[in-house]
Amino acid sequence: MQAAEIRPGNRAVVHHVIVFAPDHAPGDRAGGESKGEGGRDWASAKLAGFAPGEQPKVYPAGTAKLLKAGAQLLFQLHYTPNGKPATDRTSIGLIFARGPIEHQALSGTATNYRFAIPPGDPNYEVRSSWTAPENVRIVDLMPHMHVRGKDFTYTAVYPDGHSEIVLRVPKYNFNWQLIYREQDPLRLPKGTRLECVAHFDNSPNNPANPDPLKEVRWGPQTWEEMMIGWFDYTLDGPRLAARQSSPVSVTEQP
Repeated sequence: MQAAEIRPGNRAVVHHVIVFAPDHAPGDRAGGESKGEGGRDWASAKLAGFAPGEQPKVYPAGTAKLLKAGAQLLFQLHYTPNGKPATDRTSIGLIFARGPIEHQALSGTATNYRFAIPPGDPNYEVRSSWTAPENVRIVDLMPHMHVRGKDFTYTAVYPDGHSEIVLRVPKYNFNWQLIYREQDPLRLPKGTRLECVAHFDNSPNNPANPDPLKEVRWGPQTWEEMMIGWFDYTLDGPRLAARQSSPVSVTEQP
């Protein structure tokens, strides 16, 4: 799969959508964006996603995501009720690669679902990290939070101890959740940590804050919160399309 676009059928109630192509029995329960919702990591099964402002997923030439013959596409939809009856028919469009594929795209996350944002806190910090299981190249990154999201930073901490900021989003906007594509895939040696730091504004000064008097925890609704550092990557080496997905490790930090 060279590209994919999810189109929500009813933007008034569709909070976000993730389409998975899982390698498991159809009856298994679909988890959420992390182990926190389904007890297992579903990032490696992600095919495409939609959130407000998100662009279509497009991989660079020679890179594509493997969709196996006979795969069942599983749509995970988060709806936010608005007090009125609603219907939705969300769809996905796929473009398949026509040229040779050198690199298989994989998806991962650095996610933290164990946090509690205090009432009125204007700058609450949440951290998460992911460790490269082997040499990889980062293709794109996409931070995901809800309406209290303030800023989000990805930092690569290399095995030799030095670090560099990979992406800084100083003014996160829930209505424009963008995919940030690397001009040239970023090489991360095995053992490199991709550390994410996010800040949340739960104060009355945040005009989008539904209720600054309440403690906020992980949840699927807009008035709850999430902290997910999505990214796509390839294994670093030649002719990788035939290789299987490597395990994705997720570290939650309070």
